[in-house]
Amino acid sequence: MDKIATFKAKYLKDGHLSIPKEVVATLSLRNGEEVHVMIEKEKFDKTGFLGFFGIWKDKSEEEIDIYREIVEERELFGRGEVRL
Repeated sequence: MDKIATFKAKYLKDGHLSIPKEVVATLSLRNGEEVHVMIEKEKFDKTGFLGFFGIWKDKSEEEIDIYREIVEERELFGRGEVRL
């Protein structure tokens, strides 16, 4: 059976993806060996989000998720804006 590893990677300037050393060891990867890769970009960037909204910098992940759910529900009814 094939081994599967799920991890976050960074897209590097040279066009490659970073692979954590633990994953390399777990999969027993060797230089030049080919692997099957599935890529998904994270849809919500907390750091980027907080950069735009400084008042949220001290909020927990859970509080931000609640706020995002409220905005999404309001958009369903044509009322996406939320005043603070």
